[in-house]
Amino acid sequence: MSCALVDLDGLLVPLVFTILLQNSRNRKKRGLPVDVGGEPGYAIRNNRFTSPVTTAWEGEIEKYEDGRSFEKLHLGEYEWSSYGQVFESVCNFASGLARLGHRREERAAIFADTREEWFIALQGCFRRNITVVTIYASLGEEALCHSLNETEVTTVICGHKELKKLLDISGQLDTVKHIILHG
Repeated sequence: MSCALVDLDGLLVPLVFTILLQNSRNRKKRGLPVDVGGEPGYAIRNNRFTSPVTTAWEGEIEKYEDGRSFEKLHLGEYEWSSYGQVFESVCNFASGLARLGHRREERAAIFADTREEWFIALQGCFRRNITVVTIYASLGEEALCHSLNETEVTTVICGHKELKKLLDISGQLDTVKHIILHG
């Protein structure tokens, strides 16, 4: 009989504690009340702004019978690539690195936004057994210069907008021999 009481106490204490915590959370609502898709809820925003952020993009709004809506953004026609097409691009990129004189013991940096060309460059480097350093496209000049010099890359693969940053710091780069521009 005493074992049953001990088990009951061991069950009641956590249960009561959980109920008390849940009730204390329900009282404090942070954010602004919003009506999203016909259902009430709360949106947490910066306390200086009481209205939602508006954007100036053109999209399509799909409305459903139950009151929900879904916004779509059209970025253009999607172009599918087959595995064979991507493999051919990867092999061509790898061959280009070899023709450029990039040796396997040298490192390559991909300094670009993540996109199709980024992936193909990465796979092309892997195909040649080249160590890849990925660098965020959002880095400032000082951090970019440090990253490239610290990792001792000899080839940088970048897009058009990243090329300007590279040109601005080109005098400070110690080991970069080649820049490959994609896109």
